[in-house]
Amino acid sequence: MLHTRNVEEILAQIENNILSVIREDTLQGQELWKKLLRQHHADIAEIIEKIDTPKQKLLFKKLPRALAVKVFQELTESIQASLIKTLDLDEAAIIFQKMPSDELTDLFECVSDEDLQQYLKLIQRKQRNKIISLLHLDPDSAGRIMNSDVITLQRDFTIKKSVSLLQRVEIPKETMRRIYVTNRDNILVGYINLEDLVINKSETPLTHVIHKNELAINVHVDQEEVARQMHHYGLLSAPVVDEQNNFLGVITADDIVDIVEEEASEDVYKMSGLAPVEHSYFQTTFSSLFFQRGIWLASLLIFQSLSGFILGKYQALIQNHVIMSFFLTMLIGTGGNAGNQSATLVIRGLATGEISRKNAVRVLVREFGMSIALASVLFLVTFARIYFLYHNLTATIAIGISLVLIINMSMILGAFIPFLLERLNLDPAHSAAPFLATLMDILGILIYCAVCSRFLG
Repeated sequence: MLHTRNVEEILAQIENNILSVIREDTLQGQELWKKLLRQHHADIAEIIEKIDTPKQKLLFKKLPRALAVKVFQELTESIQASLIKTLDLDEAAIIFQKMPSDELTDLFECVSDEDLQQYLKLIQRKQRNKIISLLHLDPDSAGRIMNSDVITLQRDFTIKKSVSLLQRVEIPKETMRRIYVTNRDNILVGYINLEDLVINKSETPLTHVIHKNELAINVHVDQEEVARQMHHYGLLSAPVVDEQNNFLGVITADDIVDIVEEEASEDVYKMSGLAPVEHSYFQTTFSSLFFQRGIWLASLLIFQSLSGFILGKYQALIQNHVIMSFFLTMLIGTGGNAGNQSATLVIRGLATGEISRKNAVRVLVREFGMSIALASVLFLVTFARIYFLYHNLTATIAIGISLVLIINMSMILGAFIPFLLERLNLDPAHSAAPFLATLMDILGILIYCAVCSRFLG
């Protein structure tokens, strides 16, 4: 097995000489082509995604059919839609037959209505009906990521009949260990493990070995909630049902990994004041990035102008007590940092399920206590620093009290705003910087000027 560094070097050589590799018109190109065929299909897919569209089509059509099918499933839906047009219908049908229904659904959303009708004719009627029904589900629902091409057993089967059936069908490896059981009306009853078929006698009815499902996921549940629940119960797979408990499909741990990665990316974007992008950075147009970022920054700029208005109201006070200007940025920065810490902890807790509306009051009380403790320590540090530098007791007390109030306000708001957004069915990640930082700039300046006005005015 090659080391990671060796693989990266080979992939870089192939990418840099891609035309020569496709044409095999040089000795280097022929050698790199042989090396390419020995790479993992995920690495080949990564190369295809990095090169331009014409070369993508040339390279993909050159791949052996079996390898091309595996590589195809690793590509993004937009690239899949572009490549599938280059294949004849027989080749497309082979690829479609190897793809799970949920992945086909995502692909078909990227093709035209005319192409969709043509591709659907390539698929068995039963599978086509599954895909059409999936297209009516919310894009973020459990139904859109479930695998509906799953074998189930009926509760009135015996061990012998079940084994005979399983030996005749192809079972995906990810769903092989746990097999779900339904009644004649397709109502989910429970599941059996593969070892149950081995350790029990052949005439034993399945009803004697059925296990109760720890979790049955409603088809309309949000994907992020699915990931949280499966993680909570430590499941590698979970059944998907409708409101009548009809068995619809299975969600596996592999599906959950994709969800977690996608949700984490969305949170990172939102915490930075960006709208989540559908494609990678280089696949997103410059104008789209400009619009998404410009709207947010312009809004915060207008909001931030309140700081200037407040400072203008207290201009005479600041001119008479220049010492105030020396510590303005320190107080505002400290408040923003403290608020972001609280917001990050609450946002993370809401995402993992550790924090919820049920323990919101407990969290707020805990953060308030933490703000008092931290503010007390920082007050002592600030008091010592300012007094020994400037020997102005009144100003030192005013700045210290301002610091305490700013930290308390920042941490309470940092903990409270994520709960408020979650209550309004908005993503709590929006409460993180730069929104919170801008808000605390304004409130911090207001608190600082108001307190100094009382002591120094």
